[in-house]
Amino acid sequence: MSDLASSRENWLNHLKQAAVIWIDNHGQNLLYVSKILLATLMALGLSLLFNLSKPGTAMVTVIIVLQPRSGLVLAKGFYRFIGTTVGVIMSVILAAAFSQQPVLFLAAGACWLAFCTAGSTIFRNFQSYAFVLAGYTLVIVGLPAALQPDQAFDIATTRLSEVMLGLLCAGVVSDVLFPKHLSDALLLTVRKRFADFKTFIALDNLDASARPARERMVLRFIGEVISLEALRTSSVFESTTGHLQSLQLRQLNNAFMTASTTFHSLDQLFGRLQSSGKHSTLNALMMEYKAIVHALSDQDRNVLTQVRSALPQRLQALRRGLSASHEGDRSNLLDFDSAAELLIRFAGELQVYARIHAVVIQAEMHMPDDVQLPAHYVTRTDPTLIVTSALRAAIGFIISSLFWIQSGWVSGTDAVVMATVVSALFAAAPSPNKVVRQFLIGAAIGGFFGFLSAYYLQSQAENFTMLCIALAPFILAGAWLTTTQKYSGIGTGILLFFFSYASIGSNYQFDMLELLNGMSGGLIGVAVASVMYQIIDPSDSRWIKRRLARALRRQVEEACSRPLQGLAGRFESGTRDLLSRFAITHSLDNPDDRDIMTWLLSVLEIGRAVIQLRQEMLEVTDSLAHEKIEQTIRNIGALFARPNQARLRTTLDSVLAAIAVCDGLPAVLANLHQMRGAMLERVTVLTPAETSPITSGN
Repeated sequence: MSDLASSRENWLNHLKQAAVIWIDNHGQNLLYVSKILLATLMALGLSLLFNLSKPGTAMVTVIIVLQPRSGLVLAKGFYRFIGTTVGVIMSVILAAAFSQQPVLFLAAGACWLAFCTAGSTIFRNFQSYAFVLAGYTLVIVGLPAALQPDQAFDIATTRLSEVMLGLLCAGVVSDVLFPKHLSDALLLTVRKRFADFKTFIALDNLDASARPARERMVLRFIGEVISLEALRTSSVFESTTGHLQSLQLRQLNNAFMTASTTFHSLDQLFGRLQSSGKHSTLNALMMEYKAIVHALSDQDRNVLTQVRSALPQRLQALRRGLSASHEGDRSNLLDFDSAAELLIRFAGELQVYARIHAVVIQAEMHMPDDVQLPAHYVTRTDPTLIVTSALRAAIGFIISSLFWIQSGWVSGTDAVVMATVVSALFAAAPSPNKVVRQFLIGAAIGGFFGFLSAYYLQSQAENFTMLCIALAPFILAGAWLTTTQKYSGIGTGILLFFFSYASIGSNYQFDMLELLNGMSGGLIGVAVASVMYQIIDPSDSRWIKRRLARALRRQVEEACSRPLQGLAGRFESGTRDLLSRFAITHSLDNPDDRDIMTWLLSVLEIGRAVIQLRQEMLEVTDSLAHEKIEQTIRNIGALFARPNQARLRTTLDSVLAAIAVCDGLPAVLANLHQMRGAMLERVTVLTPAETSPITSGN
């Protein structure tokens, strides 16, 4: 009997431990799902109380706006309000202007949708979402208003009221029920990135076999830069000090990008020294490099300051020793000088990064006086993606509208609405094809859930409490799926279709024919949008990768020609933003992706060296040296504009010519030698006609 009791106790202990582990892993998701349920039911109750015609609109607003962090809810709610208001105004204008001219209304509507979808692709974060809302509000408000022009104002004000009610419910629940502040997530992200960066720059293994792992880490850090920028722009909505925190985070992001680019240059230079067998030079430099990295890990920030202050003298002593050794030829000394300049720069940039990191973590209200305000984060989007997104939205709207008009089907409007919403909603997604396919699956499931709820459960609901109980299981199922990245598209489709077709209203009315017609129309609209994404989605094609390589090359062209004021910040952020989609959806598993990664490393190393060289050139007084440096910069710009063997040879010759006349300018020599080494290492991408199908596009 005691064995049985002991076995039962052990089983209960294992069950408790499993429950604790599960809650630790999924507790935040449970809280988020609970907030979704409470906010949607609150929106339903208030919609019924105020006798709004479509409570589902308020509930859908909650689903779209509610985020795990309260700052994100406020930010998204603000931009949803702006987008919806602009969309309602435009809808009323178009409905009033073309109520008797359906062809002109559709043409004007297609142009408006194309404009808004293009805006959603150009802008980032919730500004992008505001354009999405302004676009598809046209079919939610403008289409019914055009069909019933005498009720246009009532329709517009009702829809706007439903959206505002959803925003209110999402904001209240997010801030009142166990609020998860955005500042906490920001601090956690900042701490984790700082710790990961210290591990990343340790360079415990310089072998070529370790490079792929470091390149994947580079992509991850690019994604984190984009993510932190998105959180930063939303932090201003959370508190009165949000603007100051946003400024500090912008400085921190800029410091991180600057330091990581210098690290890439050092990493590439160390790799070249190792592959060329210059071990004495490499070992001497690695000793100083390790001292810098260890100082960054020290709790006392003064250690890094001391290491940085002593670094020039230590490097000078090492150079004298290298000059006296058998490896002290000109090539070795140039390698050493290039690395020395990079080490001094890297130590200074790490010191700035560590100081700003400490200010952000400790929530101080001021920045060090010597930390300058960086340039604004610059976004870069391929014009092809903008044009194709706009065309896809416009063509999807026109096709679904023609289907509705030609068929005369009363539920054809559902097809128009869903085709437009899906075309606009996922246009800026990194991999829209995959998300839309998931959404289509979720839409079918959500429609089925709507039928089950309307036919079997809502018919038995005698009061509001029972109605909430009838809806809750379906809301929870869809909300839980949205918490997992793998199935978030399915969860969104379930909730959107469920709220659209579950016959939710103040008076229960179930019409099987109307329900099937509406769901069929909605699914047809999603299918139209899915087909359009299949036909017009160049985001992962070889052609768009060639354009991405071309856009990366253009960053170096701009580094060679744009005014120096704020150029470094624009170069750092613009180069990474170009890779934002690529960094999220690719893992360097095929040659095309590795070609893009090779271009990124080349652009970061050579582009940054060009900017440094142009800054150093301001102090050059020798006219011949100045002319040779200018010629080198022009040749580099021409090489990256249209890379080929002839331009590469010309550029390398001009670099050697500049090196020959810059003996008394160590910083200039270091940058010139660094660029020459990078170009010699990247011959395969800088002469693409013979080597790579991706980088051969101009």
